Amino acid sequence: MMNFRSFILGLAAAFALPWLLLIVLPAIQYQSLTRVAYDKDKDGVEGFYPPAVVNGQGQLIYIQEGCNQCHTQMIRPVQLGLDGWVKGWGQDQESRPATAIRSNTLRDYLGEKFAPLGVQRIGPDLTNYGWRAPAASVLHKKLYAPHSLQDWSTMPAYKHLYKLQKIQGPASERALKLTGKFAPPAGYEVVPTAEADRLVEYLLSLKKDFPVPGQSAVAAAPAAAKK
Repeated sequence: MMNFRSFILGLAAAFALPWLLLIVLPAIQYQSLTRVAYDKDKDGVEGFYPPAVVNGQGQLIYIQEGCNQCHTQMIRPVQLGLDGWVKGWGQDQESRPATAIRSNTLRDYLGEKFAPLGVQRIGPDLTNYGWRAPAASVLHKKLYAPHSLQDWSTMPAYKHLYKLQKIQGPASERALKLTGKFAPPAGYEVVPTAEADRLVEYLLSLKKDFPVPGQSAVAAAPAAAKK
């Protein structure tokens, strides 16, 4: 009887301890976080870190559409040999900066209802996509018909986030510039819905490479240190 009781208690502890350490305590720690002020003399930056939060409504659509199943939003520590930096992945647009981008911190996700770290990198990491993203009009075109821009793209089309409508009078200024087989039928146009607009606003708001207070600004994108 004692052995069975010890077995049950040990089994409960084996499940409860990881749950406590990996879920409960980090959640409590995250909820207690607040924005931190920069020290102008030490950090070379004014304001607060993180400087802004992402577009929350757009993030819900991002998760609803399953974008986080193919895209991560987490730069790994470079000391682990997981260097996630390539040209255009942050404010520094050099092809290969001398110092790789810093890994993400818990505060980078402050103010977000969810932290969509992702499951796998089928597509590129989107942590700092706002710095390298094309214009909103091009991004809408990419979401509606990925192959209209890159015929090798494996990204699915999100046509349900757009509306095919009959042109009434002058064509809408917001209509997607589609050509060839991707063009709508004559007399019709494709325009973004409110959901598509929120999703694009969210993608453009993804900028998480600002310097961390108390750490050398060299470890982050130098452009942020000039602000």
